[in-house]
Amino acid sequence: MKIIYSDKIFLCNEKFSILEKKALAFNEQIIAIDSLETLQKKYPKAELIKSHKHTLLLPSFINPHTHLEFSANSYTLHFGEFLIWLKSVINSRDELSKEAKNNLILEKLNWMRKTGTATIGEISSFGSDLKPCVKASEEGMRIIFFNEILGVSESQIPNKKEDFLKRFQDALKYKSELFIPAISIHSAYSTHPKLAKFALDLAKKQNLLVSTHLLESKVENFWLRFAKGKFKNYLKNFTSNPAPFYNVDNFLKLFKDVRTLFTHCVYLKEWKNLDINLHSITHCAFSNRLLSTRSLNLKQALKSGLNIHLGTDGLSSNISLSMLDEMRANLLIHKDFNLLELAKKLILMATLYPAKALNLDLGEIKVGKSADFSLFEIRECENSQLPLQFILNAKYVEKLFIKGRECKF
Repeated sequence: MKIIYSDKIFLCNEKFSILEKKALAFNEQIIAIDSLETLQKKYPKAELIKSHKHTLLLPSFINPHTHLEFSANSYTLHFGEFLIWLKSVINSRDELSKEAKNNLILEKLNWMRKTGTATIGEISSFGSDLKPCVKASEEGMRIIFFNEILGVSESQIPNKKEDFLKRFQDALKYKSELFIPAISIHSAYSTHPKLAKFALDLAKKQNLLVSTHLLESKVENFWLRFAKGKFKNYLKNFTSNPAPFYNVDNFLKLFKDVRTLFTHCVYLKEWKNLDINLHSITHCAFSNRLLSTRSLNLKQALKSGLNIHLGTDGLSSNISLSMLDEMRANLLIHKDFNLLELAKKLILMATLYPAKALNLDLGEIKVGKSADFSLFEIRECENSQLPLQFILNAKYVEKLFIKGRECKF
């Protein structure tokens, strides 16, 4: 049993309650929240965790969409328009994958922990990120490991299935509370229906989480809705007579009764076709700014009742894997919100909401929840300003706990 005190605590409940001068008693779970004096009397043998004088405690961040295999990108990939970027990815992915060695990926994972992230959803295209992700999970980080499937050529389907299944089975060997195998269907434009069905049948059979990219760009939107545009010429590089495998409606139907994170959805109109109990949207604002002509209409998305949460995407389309940096980008991009209210919403979109999307019992400071939380040093500040000032000023944690275990950096 341990006890930790903090001047301020963001509970990260729906009301965004802020406690002052309280302490937590915890082991792997949060046992009690009360005054330090009360908890020390109740648990006299508990270890008291020392910290700086002025601190803020809140749930550790959850980043449900990363691409660590592209961690070596700097100056290599091209931005400004989706197809320009995609062509550069195809041309450089082998080189970037080779450069993203275990030590580099471990460095990025460690840096995410230093910036307050305890749980990630890693989209694995090649499997080269498996070993460092397993190592990070053994050190206490929680990894949702989404093995990805894609391919548009009918003739390549057997090989694609075989490669995917091998990578999936390799990941399954390491399944634990902190390493959770899952499945990614790359996108509607890149995944043949036979491959999507194959992977989704496996997800249903083993009750696995699923992730997919959807409607990230103007060219993808035009392709899925009208079967025209620049995407058609681009896809001729992979198949002789390209035609969309799906429209938006029948792609969404594939994921009926499957817990799925839909990433981007910048051009989504079919909000009612998603299941508010199983489906959620991962919003990657920084990535959208680099690759798309517009960002997600966050107000409209939130009005749909769906779970909308934040992700950084990978360094293939971002310059940072810090959820704090992603929140700062959101503050600048979503100008139609009250700034103070948006700050609170963004913190929930990095804690409570992704926890619900991933069906994890964390993301909130509440008795019975997993003891996943971070402690940041802060300055004195009015509670009304604190969420915004925290986002604007915080960089690195003082302490990070995952399942009650303090992370060492």
